[in-house]
Amino acid sequence: MKIGLIGYFGSGAYSDDLIEYVTKSLLLEVEPNIQFDSTILRKGHLGSNPDYLNKFDLLIHCGGSLLGKCTHYPIRNITQWADKVETPLAVFGMGYRYEPDKEPLTTTMKERINTLFDKSEIVTVRGHYTVKHLKENNIDTSKINSLADPVMACSLKFPPILKNIIAGNVRNMPPVEVQHNSTENVQKLMAECYDWLIEKYNKELFLLSFRHNIDTDNDITGAQKTRELMKNKDRVTTYAVGNFTNTIKFMSNAVFYFGQRLHATIYAATQGIPFVGVEYQFDKMLDWTSTVGINNIIHTRGSHLEDFIEAHNRVESNVSILKKTMPKKVKELRETAKNIINLA
Repeated sequence: MKIGLIGYFGSGAYSDDLIEYVTKSLLLEVEPNIQFDSTILRKGHLGSNPDYLNKFDLLIHCGGSLLGKCTHYPIRNITQWADKVETPLAVFGMGYRYEPDKEPLTTTMKERINTLFDKSEIVTVRGHYTVKHLKENNIDTSKINSLADPVMACSLKFPPILKNIIAGNVRNMPPVEVQHNSTENVQKLMAECYDWLIEKYNKELFLLSFRHNIDTDNDITGAQKTRELMKNKDRVTTYAVGNFTNTIKFMSNAVFYFGQRLHATIYAATQGIPFVGVEYQFDKMLDWTSTVGINNIIHTRGSHLEDFIEAHNRVESNVSILKKTMPKKVKELRETAKNIINLA
């Protein structure tokens, strides 16, 4: 069986590489004899060629977003090839790039999403907020089968050696992606929160990269800028660890995690690491937390250190909730993987 995975794999975003890893793992549990091709994005217009897409037994658009710059080939051109491709298509754990300070969906965007849903035989999305925003734009959501992010089912574990650090992550967000605050104000807020954590836990802080080689959105640049705003900067290490495997090796030794990257936060949840997440754009954090019933996040739209402390104080109760809700989501994702394989 040959499966084409559509996504931003190998682009320097460890989040997408982690989604690829988990998706493959779930599918291989069902069918061990699979050949994967994760290079469709890098083929440019060839990735929208019906002759090329028809060579696969199955196509899966996993992770990523339904709108904006993350809508890539072949989804960007789906209205041109959908009726010419016989290969079954599934949407696995996508989110909606909701931009509340901008105009509603354009006609072209609506047509693209509707065509994607019509063509797909299975559709799963990240959470309730994605469904809400699709409905607000009059998109038919009846095809959506389940709500879960694939990384919730991540089984990659590293035994903690010392549990001797606080782990974190800071985006260096380009101004065009900051809808309701400045990048500098977000980093100032995170610096205050990290100082509080260092003083509370008396541990060193490691600010870890979950994206590299992207000038306008580089986590180490964001970490370095945040570190300079901290009074405990001598207790902070900014560390570009090379890939998601090395990143989560460090996270496994964390007594606490606080960061911006969505999938780093979800991974912390899968490992039972106490955490607070930062909702900073597109309702990403609210989307996944809505599916598991937790509320230990802060929002860059108006949150302060006091809000972070309140979220920190909810961590224990949220960990208890996750112990009940995450296994249900993992089971749901495994069932979805079986159903997707059955399409081929």
